[in-house]
Amino acid sequence: MQPALETYLSRAYWRDLATAFPKAALASCKDLGAPGLYLATCVFVLRRLPWPLQPHPLIRLTNWNEATNYLDNFILGELRLDEPEQLLAQSEGEVIEVGVNVGITTRWWLTLNPALSVIGVDMMREALDFTTRRVSELGHQARWQGVEGAVGDAEGRMTIHFDDPLEGTNSVDHVGGSQQREVEVNTLDAYLSRATMNHPILMKVDIEGHAAAALRGASSVLQRLRWVVVETHDPEELAQSAALLTDAGFLLRHFHGRTMWWKKREVPS
Repeated sequence: MQPALETYLSRAYWRDLATAFPKAALASCKDLGAPGLYLATCVFVLRRLPWPLQPHPLIRLTNWNEATNYLDNFILGELRLDEPEQLLAQSEGEVIEVGVNVGITTRWWLTLNPALSVIGVDMMREALDFTTRRVSELGHQARWQGVEGAVGDAEGRMTIHFDDPLEGTNSVDHVGGSQQREVEVNTLDAYLSRATMNHPILMKVDIEGHAAAALRGASSVLQRLRWVVVETHDPEELAQSAALLTDAGFLLRHFHGRTMWWKKREVPS
């Protein structure tokens, strides 16, 4: 879909073109060659993806949301860290994805090791269905489980408002939007009890400012995890999440942009 003219006339568009595009283009070219330049140009200049791009056998980009997600998280390094990736590459178990959106991160975890599976939790059924289709197209549906619901620290129901169900900034706090629906709210421990989970290794939480509420309802699974990755959106979310993870026995190992990487503290034998 062609972006509206207002997109190209906005100050934010030209600011990103001048400040973010050169770095992204260089990093993308270094990682992917000529296809990388196409990717960065689509994300920052065209603001759409005219032709699909497959930067990895398990990841095929078909729209601008997917392209932006892949560029930010895996070429520009928002979700890259050697130590947990090496652990995942050598382990059998599950990665928990809280906030699935278009499933690029889910597909990335699946690229690391055929013995890994991903459990995705998202309040948008469309996001889970989209990810299921993408994973199934690549023949890896057996390694993916989707659980539908909004994550909080207590059980209940609420009405959410949104425009595009695949928009990455959908939030339970969003008060506008042309669509609305009632969704379940529950804790991560409750949702994960509905999935097949034998050996959880890493959990990534990106739910637009509500990571602390998710962590308050995840005491059981936090006892079993080795790593937790939290994308923060405001100082309060950052501070509360840090306090909860510290109390749960995790140490902050890395901070990149808005993303905190936490590792379970080693217990002396």
